[in-house]
Amino acid sequence: MIKIVKASAGSGKTYTLAREYIRLLLLGTTADTYRHILAVTFTNKATDEMKRRILDELYILAKDPKESDYYDDFHSEKEEDERIRNMSDAEMQDRCARQLSNILHDYSAFAVSTIDRFFQQTLRAFSREIGQFSAYQVSLDKEELVDESVDRVLSSLTPENPVLVNWLVDGVRDNLRRNSRFSLDSSLRAIAMSLRSDDYAQAASEHNMDEEKLWSRENLDRVRKELESIVDSFEKQVPPAAQDVLDCLKLCGVTPEDSNRGFLKALYSYTATAPVDKPLTPAFLKNASDSKLWFSKSKDDLRLRCEGTLEGPLNKFTALFDEPLKLYNTARIIHRQLYNLGVAGELRKAFAQIQQEKNILSIDDSNAILKGIIDGTDTPFVYEKTGVRFDSFLLDEFQDTSDIQWENFLPLLHNSEAGSGGNLIVGDVKQSIYRWRGSDWNLLGSGVRKEFPRSRETSLKENYRTCKNIVEFNNSFFEYAAANLDIAAGLASPDNISGIYADVSQVAKFDEADGSVDVVFCEKQEDEMDEIMDTLRELRERGCLWSDVAILVRGNDDGSAIAARLVSEGIPVVSDDSLFVKSSVTVRRAVSQMVLVDSPVTEGKNRVNSYLASTMNVDIPDNYHSLVDLAEEILRDLRDADGKVFEAEIPYIQSFVDYIQDWSALNGNSLSGFLLDWEEAQPKIASPEGGDAVRIMTVHKSKGLEFNYVIFPFAEKVTLYKASSHWCKPSAGGTALEGVAEGIFPVLLSSGSENSLFGDKYRKELKLQLIDNINVFYVALTRPKFGLKVIAQSTKKDAPPAEWKNFAHILRSYTKTDRYQLGLPCDFSAIKRKSAKETRLSPGYPSWKERGRLRFSEDACDYFGPDGSVGTHASNRRRGIVLHNILSSVVVPEDLPGAVDAAVMSGELEASDRDSALAFLAEELEGVKQYGWFTDPSARILNEASILVRGEKTARPDRVIVRSDGSVDIVDYKFGQEEEKYASQLRRYARLFKQMGYSPVSTYIWYLREDSPDEIVKN
Repeated sequence: MIKIVKASAGSGKTYTLAREYIRLLLLGTTADTYRHILAVTFTNKATDEMKRRILDELYILAKDPKESDYYDDFHSEKEEDERIRNMSDAEMQDRCARQLSNILHDYSAFAVSTIDRFFQQTLRAFSREIGQFSAYQVSLDKEELVDESVDRVLSSLTPENPVLVNWLVDGVRDNLRRNSRFSLDSSLRAIAMSLRSDDYAQAASEHNMDEEKLWSRENLDRVRKELESIVDSFEKQVPPAAQDVLDCLKLCGVTPEDSNRGFLKALYSYTATAPVDKPLTPAFLKNASDSKLWFSKSKDDLRLRCEGTLEGPLNKFTALFDEPLKLYNTARIIHRQLYNLGVAGELRKAFAQIQQEKNILSIDDSNAILKGIIDGTDTPFVYEKTGVRFDSFLLDEFQDTSDIQWENFLPLLHNSEAGSGGNLIVGDVKQSIYRWRGSDWNLLGSGVRKEFPRSRETSLKENYRTCKNIVEFNNSFFEYAAANLDIAAGLASPDNISGIYADVSQVAKFDEADGSVDVVFCEKQEDEMDEIMDTLRELRERGCLWSDVAILVRGNDDGSAIAARLVSEGIPVVSDDSLFVKSSVTVRRAVSQMVLVDSPVTEGKNRVNSYLASTMNVDIPDNYHSLVDLAEEILRDLRDADGKVFEAEIPYIQSFVDYIQDWSALNGNSLSGFLLDWEEAQPKIASPEGGDAVRIMTVHKSKGLEFNYVIFPFAEKVTLYKASSHWCKPSAGGTALEGVAEGIFPVLLSSGSENSLFGDKYRKELKLQLIDNINVFYVALTRPKFGLKVIAQSTKKDAPPAEWKNFAHILRSYTKTDRYQLGLPCDFSAIKRKSAKETRLSPGYPSWKERGRLRFSEDACDYFGPDGSVGTHASNRRRGIVLHNILSSVVVPEDLPGAVDAAVMSGELEASDRDSALAFLAEELEGVKQYGWFTDPSARILNEASILVRGEKTARPDRVIVRSDGSVDIVDYKFGQEEEKYASQLRRYARLFKQMGYSPVSTYIWYLREDSPDEIVKN
């Protein structure tokens, strides 16, 4: 059974999820029931909240069930399972106590996690199948990988690659003809980012894209010529057609100015020197279609002159602005993309190479890769490979689930339903604000019910978070906004905004105060900032703490401006900008010291930065083992030099070192490379929970949170529609573009797109953006508990829905006044506040010098290349290990190619090194042919065979050749320099074989070297 719960803001979503989790525990028949329940949500914060709620309630139920918030629910008629309704207090107490104890002793199996974490855990079990090392890293910074892939493509523009060079040169010329400015770098970066988007992945999957065929430069060149033909044909037809109408009017003795309201004057706009893509107005088309509307009634004699003559030329002209204009606009839209699409293959190839070289996987690729693994397989087996089998699933924030995530979960839910598992899906379409990340609210709206017809749906109508006045304002306002947006966009029921907001009305259950709503319209945007300050002062007079207030904004620029104003007024503030690691003085000093290490003053580089660093009295280390080691050394000196500043910035310092560790894991230990990337990086620290400061954050980051008082300024910046680029396939069936404009293209869907073969995509995007933006407004207005203040710029009074451009228009139309007030701000000194139950540890940054306590392994000194790169091509040590492992799989020379290929498949050896490794080892085997180590057909070969020795360490020679006459050759492979310990090791092997009765025993050390003569040392 699948239960769907639509939970509006403040209706107790976390309460419902935790209750269902505990309910499943109570129904479980085993002590490890929790191991078979998976609860997923979308943020780490939500995960922590859910875990805390489950454990808290289990603890209460284990002590005294009647004290739990869930006790009455479990024993009411709402509880569908009779076993729980009839469960005694003692049995419930005992079950909860045992489950709580088991969870705490097996906490890693307490499967409450983010959806990304769950999929990553599953995918990691298939690391070998996807061509990655098992310890691959997941990269959240897609832009950095994209930039590097673009740089790699640009660096390949050499005379040795003339086809790509010529293609890009032609593209630049074409763009310069159409635009006065053009940047090849920016253009390639834009298409590369677009190719990595969820929007592209979804569109490519939907239309079964064959990229290699459709985006080959040969095919694109053919398409380009077809498109240019359509464009040229239209541009040549319009001016003569317009001139034919003008000539006809002249023959009739009539001028365009004589026409009804002068509508025929528009013909002048379509001369040979004017643009031809301007669509005709609806008024023009209406008047042109009926001769009675050509002229006013007072000029009916002019109509009589023109009738029978003007219809033909006029109809021919207007016909051009039907399908021909759509074809023309579509051809121009697609033509702009062709040259960039011709490089798509190189960009995707470069991106994949970077991922493999760095052993990283972009998080955006994870879901698609997992889907590819699941398709056509036994899904339970796929997920059981992770070592866990889940029978029940609780899915939180389901409106934020993407189609591909849903497809990956779908087999699990089908399997659970078939096995009578308990499943819960919780979400709210009205809070779906992450469509730009691929979320699809239609899954919650109707998708689940279509897939699972027997699912049961309920809605939570009560609001336990927010005061009555705010709830009632939101009920009324959003019903009004949804209905009028439907009118403005011409959306019909049932697939309209009113249908989505049909459940918006809630009953307020939070009765600690009545609450207040204030809506203020300011003449200028500058005045909105003053209104924020006035509101904060008024709240302060009513006993409000700074930490009671959250200021929500649409974008980070507004947040930065507000934060600067608050700081200038002496008001403490926590904002995204204040959390940048680079804002730390200590971090900036540490980076300056690292610059000095990389470019000393004497080299004449970075003179100012190096000079400043040299004045800090910090001892620059002569050598360092890693970037982290260097940073620790510098930070210790900075701590000793100014401990007060250092202690105040510990969270920033910790984040800085974490960033260096993560960067080094992916990029090696190149100091120059790190400093170059640091210039563009913008890492942040986690937002602190405590402290008395006003919080400033974007609406998107506020989702799921609650605040005592919310100020929402610049409401006019929540627009109704904004042109945006999407991957679309033109509706070309039955037109001249059929068979030409195949595939998908990145299209800027603006109002102009409606007059093209992308018109249906524009109308769909219009509807979706209207829903996105009303949802943003809904999330913002449902965060407060006690008070809400909305500030917007003044708008035209009584503007009809057709003229609305943003939500300030809707607010003004609803409130019908410049200052709207419902209720008064409460006395914040009287509200109940949660007492702190935790004792917070004081932050610290303990760091000590090594001082002989640790000894670095000399074996690892050549693990990295000079530039910090890793891999068999960069590290002689690692290459030797890989080649050694290959030889351990070779019995006879014919085994060598297969052993090399196996190393490539396992990820030990890069594919690019395959041929060179095979050639080298084949040559080496040929060189020892005389010894018969690999060619004696009568010999028994023991590769890496262990010798168990009582009281001693196990011995394992690399290769043992047991001859038919009882003699033995023992061979050890070495890929480095000679060392005495190798000979000692071989002597031990010989002694052990002699003790086992073999004689004679010969031992050899075989030194395999690529840069110097090989050597075989017989002991």
